[in-house]
Amino acid sequence: MSNLERFIERFSGLQRAYGTTTVVGLREDGKKKVDSFIARGEPIPELWEKHLEGEEPSLGIIPITDENTCRWGCIDVDDFTLDLKAVNAKLQEREFPLILCRSKSGGAHLFLFSKEYVLASLMRLKLTEMAASLGFASHEIFPKQSQILTERGDTGNFLNLPYFGGDSTTRYSLDNKGEVNSLEQFLDYADEKALSEKDIEKFKITSKENEALKDGPPCLQYLISQGFPQGTRNNGLFNLGIYAKLSDSDNWENKVEEYNRQYLSPPLASNEVLTILKQLRTKEYNYKCNDQPIASHCNSGVCKTRKFGISPTSAMPSFGSLTKQNSNPPVWFLDVENNRLEMSTEDLQNQTRFQRVCMETIDKMPPKMSERAWQGVIQNLLDNVTIIEVPQDASIDGQFQDLLESFCTDRAQAQTKEEILLGKPFTEGNKTFFRLSDLESYLQRHNFRYFSRPKITARLRDLGADHSGQNIKGRFVNLWGIPSFQNQTDPFNLPDFSDGEVL
Repeated sequence: MSNLERFIERFSGLQRAYGTTTVVGLREDGKKKVDSFIARGEPIPELWEKHLEGEEPSLGIIPITDENTCRWGCIDVDDFTLDLKAVNAKLQEREFPLILCRSKSGGAHLFLFSKEYVLASLMRLKLTEMAASLGFASHEIFPKQSQILTERGDTGNFLNLPYFGGDSTTRYSLDNKGEVNSLEQFLDYADEKALSEKDIEKFKITSKENEALKDGPPCLQYLISQGFPQGTRNNGLFNLGIYAKLSDSDNWENKVEEYNRQYLSPPLASNEVLTILKQLRTKEYNYKCNDQPIASHCNSGVCKTRKFGISPTSAMPSFGSLTKQNSNPPVWFLDVENNRLEMSTEDLQNQTRFQRVCMETIDKMPPKMSERAWQGVIQNLLDNVTIIEVPQDASIDGQFQDLLESFCTDRAQAQTKEEILLGKPFTEGNKTFFRLSDLESYLQRHNFRYFSRPKITARLRDLGADHSGQNIKGRFVNLWGIPSFQNQTDPFNLPDFSDGEVL
């Protein structure tokens, strides 16, 4: 097998879409400015070959398949100031089955490879645990979804592949000694590191986690064992104080002073401890999950299961990535609590509508936040949105036109105008007549619910339809008339079996 074939096999994923990325300059923060989007179609070998040759656009692959499985996953550490060799040394020290590749921006892609296809949910679970342990909890995990809405045109998200430009690449991998791998060496190393499904399931992170706080947030449990980084002791003790109030309400102040002496090195001064105690007396605080040092070690899924962890009912749901299907109107896919939700633009704009979607799909109603805070959340998602380009026939407008044509031509046709009352379209001359309610019923039966009645009538007018009232069997009926669609009149060219030959 050639290196190209091995590379394709190693990074196999979704077969009906792929990502493309072209560098178009530099951002103000020094990172590369890129033009990226998801293209429909199979990632054919020519695309992979061009990637390895360094010909833009570079190739991105979506790891999750239509069966919601994957053969690889990745922790995307998007930090171009990262000391890659130090991170790689940590992986070897911890005996993590991860391979570090330098990313396009100079950060790290930490790959986990499987010998066979495994559930995307399993891959995400293990990578989330590893990321929290490594201090990379705030960074993205690929696949970004445990499931995708295949029937709705959803694709998930792609990751830019390593070895753009082959052996001359800046997107290289490091071996267990921190040396740069060639493409072939990387492929050999990936084969060596790949785990079976059972090995992935059994893999457990070994650490010196203290038995203390085992009923509290796993981030705090980890940090009291490993030590709080410099500059984070005040925030660390504040969060320990929140745990103390929840777990020992009668003696929590003494507990805070005990935690300061036991877990902080060096302990905070008495006046700093008194300031924290005074703050905690004023009201009931929630854990500061978005602040350091706990943000880098967050594992919210586990935390919500612990007695004194974050409340699964009061907290806002965790949001993943946002994907926009560039149709008219656009369709949005958002990851909420590891569930893939399909939404309209209005669902994202309006919190009440967002709550309704969550209630109908994941049986949860997230609490409302201030309108300003909500706008901030949505804007942050939009700043990192993934765009799916769709052909006209796959767009919402395209789907509507296809269904309209099918309604007018493929179903039982009325032989007389009176049969319109039976729900059938009737063609006379160069026009097909029908009731709007019959078209709406047809669209609903085919799971097309994107257009309201005003939107349907607007699109009908755009397509040349007009509205009129007619008397049918003594009844006044509102009808729409649209230029007739061309029916197939020529017969299919079928093979001639007259000689008895079976092809």
